[in-house]
Amino acid sequence: MLKMISRVCLISFCLLLSAGTIFAQDATAAGTYNEGLALLKSKDYENGLAKMEAALALAEADANEQIIKLSKKNGAVAAYNLGNTKRKAKDYDGALAMYNKGIEINPLYSSNYEGVARAQEGKGEKIDAVNNYILAAKKAMDEGKTDRAKSRYKKAETLIGKTYVAKNYDMAIDMAKAYVGGAPANADVNYYMSRSLAAQDNYTEAIAAMRTAIELKVDAVPDKYTFYLAEQLEKSGSKSEAASLYRKVTEEKYKAQAEYRAGQLEK
Repeated sequence: MLKMISRVCLISFCLLLSAGTIFAQDATAAGTYNEGLALLKSKDYENGLAKMEAALALAEADANEQIIKLSKKNGAVAAYNLGNTKRKAKDYDGALAMYNKGIEINPLYSSNYEGVARAQEGKGEKIDAVNNYILAAKKAMDEGKTDRAKSRYKKAETLIGKTYVAKNYDMAIDMAKAYVGGAPANADVNYYMSRSLAAQDNYTEAIAAMRTAIELKVDAVPDKYTFYLAEQLEKSGSKSEAASLYRKVTEEKYKAQAEYRAGQLEK
């Protein structure tokens, strides 16, 4: 009787193992995807991402285009959310790993490129950050998200402005040149570059950059642009043009000094 019970138990145990093996073999791309989606809805992004990656592998093996597309879409979103969590905790390297994983899963999802830029900004890798804000903007345009693209260009511009205000002129110049080389023309970026170049006594390039800034602000040129172009021209020896520009300044903040300098140059 004891032997019979032992045999029954052994058979039952074997059946349990067999059932587990069958269940694993029967895992489907759609089923795994649905499990991952449920985890993401509950904001369990780590486990949800793992499920999405598993679903993607199964779907690719089965050439299931629908699940491939959905797994890539939601896997990239999961990676983005995990990256944000790490970035907010100042784990910038961990954040970069997540954002880059998201890009690997779905290169068309633009938010992970912005995530990379923000993590690089957090690390102080400012030139790389500018380049990736620009890339993120271009990816947003590919998605048809114009407002998001504008926001990302603005983030790059703001970062350049902050670097200029901090008097980190070498870095500001390199960042501005990266922006000018890859983004739509921007008057303020040229202004920051011009002022940074002038701070290093590079008046030839400073004047060229400020002239570009003024051309881009043709409908409403800020007096500060005119004033600082005049100042750069004065210091480079172009006194007549400098005086003429100083006379055009009307804003109260700059007017008195501009009139004084024009008067000195016209003597």
